[in-house]
Amino acid sequence: MRSRLALLALLAAASAPGCGRFTSHVEVDKSALGRVVVYRNGIAYYERHAKVDADKLTLRVPADKVDDFLKSLTVVDAHTQQALPVSFPSHAAGSGSTVDMTIQLPDKTHHDIVLSYVTESPAWKPSYRVVVDAAGKVDLQGWAIVDNTSGEDWEAVQVGVGSSSALSFRYDLHSIRVVHRETLRTEDTFAKAPPRGGSVIRDETGGEETVLAQLDDADIARPEGHPDVAFADAPQSGAIETQVSMGTGDYGFRGGHGGGGAATLGIAPARQAASPPPQRYKIAKENASNSDKEDSRVTELARSLNSRKNEVTIEGYAAAGEVDGKDKALDRANMLRNQLIEKGVAPAQIKVAARPTAAGQKAGVRLVESKTPSSASGAKGSDEGSAPVGESHFESKGTMNVGRGTSAMVSIVAGKAPGEVVYLYDAEGTHGDSRFAFRAVRFRNPTTSTLEAGPMTVYGAGRFIGEGLTDPIPPGAVAVVPFALDRQIAVDRDGSMAADRISHLHKLVRGVLTAEVQHVRTTKLKITNRLAAPATVLVRHTVRKGWNLVKSPKTTEQFGEARLFGIDLKGGETQTIEIEEATPMTRTVDLHSQIGVDLVRVYLQTAKEDPAVAQAMDKVLKQWSDIARHEEVIASLRERGEEFRARVSELQGQIFSLKLVKTAGPLMVHLQQKMKETSQKVQENTIALVDKQEQLMLAKVRFHDELAELTLDQKVAAAK
Repeated sequence: MRSRLALLALLAAASAPGCGRFTSHVEVDKSALGRVVVYRNGIAYYERHAKVDADKLTLRVPADKVDDFLKSLTVVDAHTQQALPVSFPSHAAGSGSTVDMTIQLPDKTHHDIVLSYVTESPAWKPSYRVVVDAAGKVDLQGWAIVDNTSGEDWEAVQVGVGSSSALSFRYDLHSIRVVHRETLRTEDTFAKAPPRGGSVIRDETGGEETVLAQLDDADIARPEGHPDVAFADAPQSGAIETQVSMGTGDYGFRGGHGGGGAATLGIAPARQAASPPPQRYKIAKENASNSDKEDSRVTELARSLNSRKNEVTIEGYAAAGEVDGKDKALDRANMLRNQLIEKGVAPAQIKVAARPTAAGQKAGVRLVESKTPSSASGAKGSDEGSAPVGESHFESKGTMNVGRGTSAMVSIVAGKAPGEVVYLYDAEGTHGDSRFAFRAVRFRNPTTSTLEAGPMTVYGAGRFIGEGLTDPIPPGAVAVVPFALDRQIAVDRDGSMAADRISHLHKLVRGVLTAEVQHVRTTKLKITNRLAAPATVLVRHTVRKGWNLVKSPKTTEQFGEARLFGIDLKGGETQTIEIEEATPMTRTVDLHSQIGVDLVRVYLQTAKEDPAVAQAMDKVLKQWSDIARHEEVIASLRERGEEFRARVSELQGQIFSLKLVKTAGPLMVHLQQKMKETSQKVQENTIALVDKQEQLMLAKVRFHDELAELTLDQKVAAAK
């Protein structure tokens, strides 16, 4: 006597509302569903048990689901654990909407068979509850919402849920696969058509590249202190220009770029405190009217690069026949790179290169995107946030009933976990706030599985206090979930301030210094606790690839590039914190400019430079200081001279008025004496001013001469 088991696994779209697109209708005579595990990647694992008193067991499977069934089906004898063979008609022989599969049993005795397979299923949805208390603990509850769209009732079934990075795909196992074999024959072809040609832009490694933008040299903004603008905007000590005929000597502007003849020694004086801060970047004089336009173009380039994942190379070009062409080309590329970094582009995403100069080549730069993903791409625009984090697996403690077309909540976590209520300041997130910190619950995942992303309801003191949304929480990891914005923690941002500090000297030729500088970005936050009770504030800050954290409060937690800095505030207390980051840049500065001198002076205070080089540079800096002192004295003499001249003019008016007064004899004599004394002071002041201007001229000549003789090339030094 044969026993027939009809198993229909119909995984078609459901027509009933709310059933989703997954159904699995199962009709069984002698099998029972024992276990179902639903996963987040759209599949479910089914385990069934069958009792058969025959030598065959027939399964009936929908034809369009045979591939999935064959890919995952396992059939074993429950007692011997022996795998049992399955036969089925080929795709060509089959007909109709179902396929009968036959499991061959050794004999007609009683058999206990275990069948397991994987089918499509709606993904389960997590939901969490957190109850906070004042004892440093939180009561954490997690639930998995499972939808039964299989078309059969789950009775006394152990239901589980899980998430995994395991891949799931479709694969054709039912069709007959014929291997194509070539037919050998005599080669009769005497001519062969060539393949169709085409053009592909490739980089030096053979990979494809995309040109994003091109800028001419006149469109590249120069930083303050660059040789091209070092003197164009330098403040002068007065209207009088001191000129000296230098014959064919080289004492001109820009570290020796001037020619012969009468050269104005326009050394920039020490900047006075009252002087307004100069613009950090300037367009060359011939294109100054386009500075706003070019800054907007750099801003657009930065925005475009932040949305891309691949590395970008800034290629610098020199004009044909340009002196020191390679250095000039690299300088142009570095200038644009520095500006893009200051606009928010991750330093690790941008490289620079000097390209060979070709005939007719214009000076400028070109931005080229390679097909290599940048190491900085995870900062923004990455797909990492949607990828699984670790694995999880939860099962109900006992069996449960889930009717067809209904949903159930399966407990995945319940119990105490270390945690507390804190405040989270997040000005970076899409839904963050730059003025106030969010009230948040901070707790540690007490399980050995990842808690999937989902909504979290927070209770405290017997009432609802907020809701949040958590990202995936790996096993044992700490999560911070904001749930309310009560405006009790206020934050004032002073903005980001940038400064450059020389870290390594590369080259110094005729007053033009090429150096690696640490571009330092400082963010100041003033945090105020408006509560009467103490509060802990976690400040979220992302350090992007290519930046190094130099100074910050104590790091509490770190997730990838995002860091949380913990600040403990007393009731009513205000604290100011600084977060300082640095990234290396290559800059070219003119030591005839104030900013160039300032950078070198700070560098020599901390660096361990070659004593001979340090001594020579220190001598030059002292001469610069002498120039600054001379100019301060000249400014003072000019101010006193103006006062004396104003006094002389005033006395002249008074004397003219007294000529009409008959009794003003004694007073007239007194004023005339004052007039004589003041005129004498004007003369003495003028002589002193001229003398001091001569000293200034000599000091400038000495400074130019010493600077022109001071040469440093780290490549040559390294070779020696």
